[in-house]
Amino acid sequence: MELTSMIATNKDVEFQQICYTVPIRKNFVQEIGRRTLLNGVSGTFRNGELSAIMGPSGAGKSSLLNAISGYRTSGVTGYKKINKRDSCYITQEDHHQPLLTVEELMHVACALKVTSRKSHEVLITEILENLNLNHRRNATAECLSGGERKRLSIALESVANPTIFFLDEPTSGLDEVTASQCIQLLKNLAKSGRTVVCTIHQPSATIFKNFDHIYVLAKGHCVYQGEPKAIIPFLTSIHLDCPKTYSPSDYIIELCDSNEGSLISSLSEITQNGKLEYTQINDNEHTIGTDEDSLALSNYRWKNIITPVYLENSKQSGSLGCIGGGFALLEKMKAFSKRIKQDSDSVSGTRQFLVLLHLMMKKILRNRIALWIQFIHHLMCGLMFGLIFYKAANQGERMFDHLKYCIGCILVIVYTQVMVPILSFPMEVKLVKKEFFNRWYSLTPYYMALTISRLPLQIFFNMIFLSFTYWMSGLPNELWRFMLFSSVGIITSFVAEGMGLAIGATFSITNGSAVGPLLIAPFLGLAIYGFDFAADIPALMYALMKLSYIRVGAVTLVLSVFGFNRPELDCNEMYCHFSDPKVLLRFLRVEKVSIWHEFGFLVLLLLFFRVMLFLSLKKRCRT
Repeated sequence: MELTSMIATNKDVEFQQICYTVPIRKNFVQEIGRRTLLNGVSGTFRNGELSAIMGPSGAGKSSLLNAISGYRTSGVTGYKKINKRDSCYITQEDHHQPLLTVEELMHVACALKVTSRKSHEVLITEILENLNLNHRRNATAECLSGGERKRLSIALESVANPTIFFLDEPTSGLDEVTASQCIQLLKNLAKSGRTVVCTIHQPSATIFKNFDHIYVLAKGHCVYQGEPKAIIPFLTSIHLDCPKTYSPSDYIIELCDSNEGSLISSLSEITQNGKLEYTQINDNEHTIGTDEDSLALSNYRWKNIITPVYLENSKQSGSLGCIGGGFALLEKMKAFSKRIKQDSDSVSGTRQFLVLLHLMMKKILRNRIALWIQFIHHLMCGLMFGLIFYKAANQGERMFDHLKYCIGCILVIVYTQVMVPILSFPMEVKLVKKEFFNRWYSLTPYYMALTISRLPLQIFFNMIFLSFTYWMSGLPNELWRFMLFSSVGIITSFVAEGMGLAIGATFSITNGSAVGPLLIAPFLGLAIYGFDFAADIPALMYALMKLSYIRVGAVTLVLSVFGFNRPELDCNEMYCHFSDPKVLLRFLRVEKVSIWHEFGFLVLLLLFFRVMLFLSLKKRCRT
């Protein structure tokens, strides 16, 4: 049974029988079982209330938030009722573009989320003033404090005026005063007509009393759901008296954390795993800090809060129930019509592309340290290669040095372009996943903007390296040959960058740093294999070498340097067997190879890695 989203008729969030499992692997390939994080929990979070999902470490708090918000879909089953298009998810880590100011980030959010351009400035000022960030609008995101970054995350999502906020550990890493201010801000958001749901580990008494609704998890089961002030009467009713020196939140979490499962099973059975809520019958006002253990237990009762709209055997059928076929069809048609209208009001893909392209170019140009490092790196590598092979390109007796030169140029380009995105892109992917989930943009405009924004500087830096090494080594003073030589290096760099981006989109920085060199190693082995016995290479091995873009790049560079009827090289010895470039090409078994066919192989490999990048991004953003 897959997770099924019901048509949302209000601003509440309701879920039933949510299960969440993750695979247990013996190794990278073999799966030996599945670990259950959520055991069929149910519940409701109401509009206008600040709801908190609490529990000890490993209870399943973030798992539940991810499941009901849709941030995680793989391994999740059950039913939920939520207006997905009117919700947003704010992660525990506040990922922002570090080099952009608060005002610039707000303008980007408005450009991507709000169709009308006239009210951007008024909207930005209103949101920043409400969140007490207006005085920091010219500060970059990396200069903000923890609390300010959290408020900025809320401000960026508030641009689209969502009615449902999901926040994962919003107080994590904040001091007590800042955490209390953050919770008070969320409470004000809820009072303004929004549904606010957050996870929190163990709140203080000051923070705890600000919540309107508490949902306590333990070992993937719901052990309590209701008002904060009802926890003590609930525990008293099952003969568990909270000590007067304890905060109710601390006590119930300590109970769940110190028992192996018997108490958790009993509490889960009492709450029917979240289908019942412990609530007050009358309107008597009680607050945290009063003598709540003396309250009459008759003032509280268990109330069923789950709407009976599902089939009786829904676990087996996995289908919608108790709504007639005609009514279900009518509701689906209404939802479809509403979705069409919303899509027509959304920002176009072209505008998304232009906004993202401008954002990425600005981000690249402001990263001055990275620009200087790349400039110095390419300049120094070009000078080093130029000095090592200074005026040696026309010496007929140095055939193997010519091969080392061509392979070395390709290796410098490949290693540089592969490793940089492997180390930098995984952090970008986390931001992309959050923004894509919150409907800032679709993947295609982002992918196109990412590809195009990196082209100018990549071409510029590679031309620095290629220019120095070409002219200092003494290669023919022919502009067309230099342009061909440069084209080979640049397209090889595009292939290498595509591979690096694909790895960075798939793995974390730690794993990518291991995977990158592991994948380069066989490509490198195929690149240098057999140049001294090219005529004896088996046909199957020769075909396999075509899979190595490093080999194809090196061969293409050799053809650009020694092909096209290059004149004989100088010979300073009695006899130079390879002074005729045609003899060298024949020895390397590439005299009949078309340079344009090699270019074609590079283009195919370029497309392959770019497709892998897009598929990896899509998988990361949709799981």
